[in-house]
Amino acid sequence: MENEKLEILRKSMKQLGIAAYIVPSSDTHKSEYISEYWKTRAWLTGFNGSAGTAVVTQNHAGLWTDSRYFILALQQLEKPFELHKLATRNPEYIEWLLEELSSGDVVGIDDQLFSVAEFEHLDASLQKRGIVVQTVGDLTAPIWKNRPPQLNGKAFIHPIEFAIIPRSVKIQQLRTYLSQQNYSHILLTSLDEIAWLLNLRGNDIAYNPLVTSFCLVNRERTQFFVEPGKISSKVLHDLEKDQIERMPYDSVSNVLSHLAEKDCLVVDKNSLNRRLFAQIPKACRIVFEPSVVQKFKAIKNEKQLSKYREAQLFDGVAMCRFLCWLQSEIKQRPISEVEAGEMATHFRGLQPNFMGISFEPISAYQKNAASPHYSPSKENPCYLKPDGVYLIDSGGQYLGGTTDITRTVALGPVTREQKIDFTLVLKGHIRLAMSKFPKGTKGINLDALSRLDLWQRGKDFGHGTGHGIGYFLNVHEGPHGFSQAAQNVALVPFEPGMFVTNEPGYYLEGSYGIRTENVMVCQPDPHSLQGDFLIFETVSYCPLDKDLMDISLLADVEIEWINAYHQKVFELVSSYMNPGELAWLKDSTSPIKKHH
Repeated sequence: MENEKLEILRKSMKQLGIAAYIVPSSDTHKSEYISEYWKTRAWLTGFNGSAGTAVVTQNHAGLWTDSRYFILALQQLEKPFELHKLATRNPEYIEWLLEELSSGDVVGIDDQLFSVAEFEHLDASLQKRGIVVQTVGDLTAPIWKNRPPQLNGKAFIHPIEFAIIPRSVKIQQLRTYLSQQNYSHILLTSLDEIAWLLNLRGNDIAYNPLVTSFCLVNRERTQFFVEPGKISSKVLHDLEKDQIERMPYDSVSNVLSHLAEKDCLVVDKNSLNRRLFAQIPKACRIVFEPSVVQKFKAIKNEKQLSKYREAQLFDGVAMCRFLCWLQSEIKQRPISEVEAGEMATHFRGLQPNFMGISFEPISAYQKNAASPHYSPSKENPCYLKPDGVYLIDSGGQYLGGTTDITRTVALGPVTREQKIDFTLVLKGHIRLAMSKFPKGTKGINLDALSRLDLWQRGKDFGHGTGHGIGYFLNVHEGPHGFSQAAQNVALVPFEPGMFVTNEPGYYLEGSYGIRTENVMVCQPDPHSLQGDFLIFETVSYCPLDKDLMDISLLADVEIEWINAYHQKVFELVSSYMNPGELAWLKDSTSPIKKHH
């Protein structure tokens, strides 16, 4: 039977004279994680992974996604949608359209779901064949019955004892930048940048403490565009003390349309949506630049670092208690992947300043862990047994920081191959954690350090080695990170005060997956003679599973690093443990010795 949603969509397309309609994974702010209201592509295709693009023509329905989601997409896609595997991050559905469509054909989009950069790329690519891109709005809106509502949660203030820097200081920093560059206005469209600037948090997107809003700053005014129902009188009063004007969310397009010829507006074309961009008068001078706020918020000061270490300690305590519980409980009974993930959340919930989890836990046993973004199922539960390896990638939101940590642990007997692969991944993790590098070094220069030992055995992993991480904000935060791809995050130099994850892995489809992840902070190297070298300090505190290590593969310097790391974990975490947990921690962090 034909997919009913597709049938109605195709009728609308026919009436509008559209040959193809594109449905991206996006909201109007180009957020990485989006609210249920905006999950149109998931609703249309059945595939709920966070990345992917659907394209519908009269005789084909396709979904394009990357290697993280191949397995999941094949399981979830509704007929007649077909999976198109992206070999790289390039938007290959455009090449497909160029092959399938003819000159004069029209491709329809909802322009509020495309950034200016995405629209320009799409338009320029299709123009080569005489294919026209046309804005037709959201064609799924009339079809999508029972669409989840837009969330209207209340915004709340991020207390100054955790935020550390007052919003007035941040706004002044932004105005200084405008003056120096000779710009009159900056429009902020990324929700995490607005939350950071105004020391506000909210509940509009699961796991991301954000408020749906826009913010326009010039040298005299700060205009905050947000639904009035989200802002209580107390929060409003607090904002007004800093001369922040609350405006209705939808009025942003009208305000932009009144910018004058003398004005110079700076915007980020990767996050500004095409519909809003079209409201800006042609006479106004527009400068496209990555938002400077990204860089401001990426560099944390010493007081913030102190709060962040504290949040990481609370998270480490939760993880230690969880792993201790798991190792004990698995001997008594099978535990489902879902229950294990829920217990990790339970132990986090007992910690001070906990504000929720930072993403849905990836709780994966044996072959399920071979899918890096695996999501456990309540409907078809998989049970952990006292045998093989289990991977948990999870994190928390605390007032003093956002956490993200992955541990792969042995639940019982493991194979020699699993031990070798775990150790190769660990060696790469340690090599990156111990690296020393000159100022100006970018993520692309360091990414290979985590892969060298795997490469020597003809092995690799398909994702980047690490991402920036927020401060009670998004678990993925730019502008920096580790990646082999010569684009975006990989090309940003590291600076002191930047947090980044270190998470190499190895995935053997159908068998098992391994990943070891800690958060690190970039610091000046205290031993640098010229004072121009940087190092990383690891700030996640939870033991690495010694039962999975093949010690014969570890160099002396790596054993020293593991022992020093475990000693630090014990020193910091032990006072929070009950007697049973303390015995587990003592055993898990006891020194390892090389067998000579």
